[in-house]
Amino acid sequence: MDTAPPVSKPSAAPHPPEGLSSSLAAYLEARSVLLTIEAQEAVQQVLRTLVFAIVGGIASLTGWGLLVAALIGLLVEQSGWHWLKAATVVGGGNLLVAFIFLLAMSKRLSSMRWFADTLNEFKKDRAWLARQTGKR
Repeated sequence: MDTAPPVSKPSAAPHPPEGLSSSLAAYLEARSVLLTIEAQEAVQQVLRTLVFAIVGGIASLTGWGLLVAALIGLLVEQSGWHWLKAATVVGGGNLLVAFIFLLAMSKRLSSMRWFADTLNEFKKDRAWLARQTGKR
């Protein structure tokens, strides 16, 4: 006697969400994809800026070290100043130059547009929702 294995009932496929929940899911998925893309772009911008800052910092430290030593020696020799006075003047100049570069870096960082497309899409969404609900 050949007995056949019991036939299992086919499992019902889950019904796809309909209406508002499917729209909300699609909306959230689209926004998360956009947010992911913009996050990757932001990381690339930050890394590029960081690379420039590191290379510039290394070159600056090397150059400034040599320049400061030469300038202090020149001031002591030419003006007859004590080396402490010459070092103070050159150090003040260094601080001024560092402040100028920090301002330039701050301006560059503040001018970057972080997640601009996502923020614009959220503004459009808010405006659309306001029109739908009658709130303005």
